[in-house]
Amino acid sequence: MDMDRDQSAYSDPSGRTDGSHSLSPGFESRPPTRKGSGSNGTIPRMLEGYVLDPKRIDDCFMLFFTQYHPLFPILDASLGPNNYYDLSPFLFWTIIVIGSRRYAEDPNVLDKSSQLITPLAFSSMALRSSPMPVIQGLLLLCTWRLPTNSMYKDMTHLMCGSAVHLATQIGLHIAGVGQDFARMPVKKDQEQKVFRARLWLCCVIVSIRTSCAEGIPPLAESFFDSDERDREDMIPYLPNDLQFLHKVYITLLRAIVAMGKTNLQSIKCDVRVLRSVISIFDSQLLSLAPSAPSELDTLQLNCARIHVMAFHFFAHPMNPDADGLSRFYSLCISTINTATAMAQTVNFASVSQSFVDRTICLAGFSILRLVRSPLAQHLDLAAGEQAFFQAVQFLKSVSLQPGDIGMRTAMIMHDLWNSNKVFRRKDGRIESLGLRLRTRLSMSVSYDMFWYWREEFGNMQNPYNGDEAINASNEAMQPGSPPYIRNQNQDQKFPATNPAPTSVPTAQQPLTKFDPSLINPQIQVGPSAPQMSFDTWDGSDYNVPPMLDQFPDYDWAAGFEFSNSDFPNAPLGPIGGPMMPQNAANMGYTFG
Repeated sequence: MDMDRDQSAYSDPSGRTDGSHSLSPGFESRPPTRKGSGSNGTIPRMLEGYVLDPKRIDDCFMLFFTQYHPLFPILDASLGPNNYYDLSPFLFWTIIVIGSRRYAEDPNVLDKSSQLITPLAFSSMALRSSPMPVIQGLLLLCTWRLPTNSMYKDMTHLMCGSAVHLATQIGLHIAGVGQDFARMPVKKDQEQKVFRARLWLCCVIVSIRTSCAEGIPPLAESFFDSDERDREDMIPYLPNDLQFLHKVYITLLRAIVAMGKTNLQSIKCDVRVLRSVISIFDSQLLSLAPSAPSELDTLQLNCARIHVMAFHFFAHPMNPDADGLSRFYSLCISTINTATAMAQTVNFASVSQSFVDRTICLAGFSILRLVRSPLAQHLDLAAGEQAFFQAVQFLKSVSLQPGDIGMRTAMIMHDLWNSNKVFRRKDGRIESLGLRLRTRLSMSVSYDMFWYWREEFGNMQNPYNGDEAINASNEAMQPGSPPYIRNQNQDQKFPATNPAPTSVPTAQQPLTKFDPSLINPQIQVGPSAPQMSFDTWDGSDYNVPPMLDQFPDYDWAAGFEFSNSDFPNAPLGPIGGPMMPQNAANMGYTFG
């Protein structure tokens, strides 16, 4: 894998310009490039009473610039620790906290610095005197999130928004040197124009993938997508990989905006429009693949494709796009396989970016939904199971601390794979293609799965249980529904027990094209819902949960003790039997 990028690809080699102090609220470039840490060596530093000696500082800087910086080269690798501290204490400690993520010699560095960096970040924002290094530090912390056991404590999205707004305050979103945001004349310096253009593209990339991984709509499309023509003169000066990623994430942004216009919150959304949008944007992303500069860039492209194709689950569960879901299944498997191979060859899991982590989780949950669906008999189930547990192992590998989000998510995936109750309705039907939680964009798939776990293993009430009534009626079928669904009258139910199937295809018999005539419907057409007056609407008609319960996050797992020693290593060999919905009890045998 080509992970040896230009060490200063996104950074500015220039020194201060005549306009360095002329911008409002303030602008500061880097000091002139200097090698090393000064004639007296690295100076020990202290943050809120925590003292870090020179050796550990040098070690963390070395780890950062050799392991993490090549994956997101936004800084100048030629500057030393003393230089960075003089430039910005916040940026200095950001390098420390990221570099210490795998610092085996003293794990306490990560524990201490990760607790202290967030208050320093916000105090640095408030100073508003040197926004450039603050923006860089915030983007780095968004790329490699601070370890936490609860998303309630995760400040990544807030930091990302702060970085973008700090950038717009000094005019990074406008081509040029930011004269319109300055109080004094600014020299039209070409190097500054290039540096500002690079940093803004980094803001765009990080903001889109951070929002997408959170399941939160990104900032307005025009905000990120309107300045491409204005910056055409910068193209020769921008790194190829940065331009490529910008194209990928702008396409993802456009896809998310377009998806949001298809009434995703309703199970009655127009599936024809939805599938057209999915197809259009997946094709656009796929067309970028030949120009990917490296294997890592290709992986990020495929992660973006997963987020686009995950919107297939927003269609009515009894009107699935069989071909589209089959392609999605193959994409999830291949992406997980790639991430696993990179983890084995270049230890990628230890430095994986947060967007990739979340997407691997989404891919695993998507595989679980599909192997429990009626489409399962037409999928390569052995490959799906292997990829699922590779995803579990990958998330375990990215975990930094016992009980953090990576480890908890891996345990949740393991539990749900072994579960016989997940996706099972009260009447015994297995319904894995439907979404009850529908407002978190592509990540609705993952958050919906967390609620399944929360209900079964957390002994908590699931506020979405009442939504079964929505799926009990097939009135939402679109005119384009396949005849095999419209003409069937028989419910397919899966009882709690698992009778031996009379005939099932083996896991080694994948079909390249799905035959829809083999699918039986799981629901029947029911009576229309009664008329409802909004004058008296209290939410009960739509089974709307209390406001605080509408935003489920990882924090609900904070009270459960997961230890690394209790986590089994999942074998990745071939499975011993077919995985079919009616054979759900055997789906977890991998762990005994």
